[in-house]
Amino acid sequence: MLLAASPVFAACLQTLHGDVYCGAGRCLVDRDGRVWCSKFPRGDAEKTIHGIVLCGKGACAKDINGTVLCSSELDGAVFVDAKGLVHCYGRCEAATAAHCEAVRADKVDDTESKEIKEKQQPD
Repeated sequence: MLLAASPVFAACLQTLHGDVYCGAGRCLVDRDGRVWCSKFPRGDAEKTIHGIVLCGKGACAKDINGTVLCSSELDGAVFVDAKGLVHCYGRCEAATAAHCEAVRADKVDDTESKEIKEKQQPD
């Protein structure tokens, strides 16, 4: 059986309280309902077996022991083989919370939305 990691991309997620958080890479919600995103463009985020979100520069995957490993290269790929071993483009490195960010997204109110729309109208 061959397993591959899913593609990663910049994303935004909404908390249960309605706040939206975005990151340069993939975002996930941790066990406490907080949003964490990879701070690297096309970086990845993965949950530990305890529901903690860790991030990497490239794609991330869990090995057979549940350790989250990521490619050391920006946008680097990972592959999990049939034995549960993770193979990484460049080299594998441990995912870390330091590679995550939680940036609250800006929102546009109705007045600002009208102003933006008016500016986009041809004269």
